[in-house]
Amino acid sequence: MFQVQSMRIAMLAALGVLLVLWGSARAEQERKEDAAAALEVKVLEAQVSPGQGDRDEVLYRMEVISVLRSTVQVTPGDTIVVRADAVSQEALDRGLVGPRVLAPGWLGVAYLNPDPKASGPEARRQFTMGANDDSFEDLPQGPPSLRWTQ
Repeated sequence: MFQVQSMRIAMLAALGVLLVLWGSARAEQERKEDAAAALEVKVLEAQVSPGQGDRDEVLYRMEVISVLRSTVQVTPGDTIVVRADAVSQEALDRGLVGPRVLAPGWLGVAYLNPDPKASGPEARRQFTMGANDDSFEDLPQGPPSLRWTQ
């Protein structure tokens, strides 16, 4: 009797863990879909400023390679500025996991939202992270596909 009860509890616990993981993965995907722009970009410059706690503030200057989708006006060849955060080097050394500072030359997809703090004529080219820690995604390995060469 005790074994049957223990197996039921273990099965319910495993089901609960799977539901939490599925919900977390779905929330991350929704944040990417809700971002105002999905752009293929190249990092031109990264300026890192110490932030609060284990996070640093990073100001990226990026070149737009292609526009996968966007509700804001950007075109390939535009240079944009992205305000983001990354895990500090000290925190990485302690084993903390999170977004790292992207190196100049990095190519990937950026999920971005317009920067609410931006003002002036260049405001349309200033962005923030649109999907929290999943805002920057490496390009997939293998031959280029139509999706990545638009």
